[in-house]
Amino acid sequence: MIVSELYDLFRSDVQDSVAPYLWTNNEVYRYMNDAYRMFVRLTGGIPDSTSAITQVPIVAGQSYSDVSPLILKFRLAELQSDGGKITIINPEEVRKLTRIDYGVAVSIKPSTPGRITHMVIGADRIAAKGQVRWIQQPLVNDVALLTVLRLPKDQITENGSDDFEFSEVNEEHHEHFLSWMKYRAYGKQDAETFDRGRSDNYFAEFQTYCRMAKAENERYASKVRVVSYGGL
Repeated sequence: MIVSELYDLFRSDVQDSVAPYLWTNNEVYRYMNDAYRMFVRLTGGIPDSTSAITQVPIVAGQSYSDVSPLILKFRLAELQSDGGKITIINPEEVRKLTRIDYGVAVSIKPSTPGRITHMVIGADRIAAKGQVRWIQQPLVNDVALLTVLRLPKDQITENGSDDFEFSEVNEEHHEHFLSWMKYRAYGKQDAETFDRGRSDNYFAEFQTYCRMAKAENERYASKVRVVSYGGL
């Protein structure tokens, strides 16, 4: 499905196909963009290990690097130079870091120059989610190759989006974006559009669908367990 098709479906469903509209074109596209991103957020994110978002420059002497704010979850990280594993940790784990030196566990000082072994995430989920910290301080330039779950890269807008395909989400889900769009539409604070009951119902409908879609994704990603039975 493309954006223009979903736009037409929305106008038809809410019986708002003739100008002057109850919901402006700008509002409809904003609701659509929000629905697209909210579906991805509630179902866990889009897997990515190949786009530019997943290649994070490591600069010698710099303890922090910027990362895309579209990233919802970091799954894996490694150094481009030699494939070395970078362990992903939270801030509270930094003080527990140790290394083995001549058979003895020694605390790692985060600001000490050395080989990158850890990446610290989540220092501030809202204000600073666009940065990660390296442990230790980089000695040379390199690139961290990430595997992540992220939000969609594209924005749906009124200008130039009509032929956009929601290619990062399987087509069977596209029509269900309408539930979130109608939740937003009937929540608009206007005497002619506001309907709390409808808005709440569409909100619940979208949440239920996302839970089902997420469960399907998790089943698909789970490996088959083989059970062995002993003979008599």
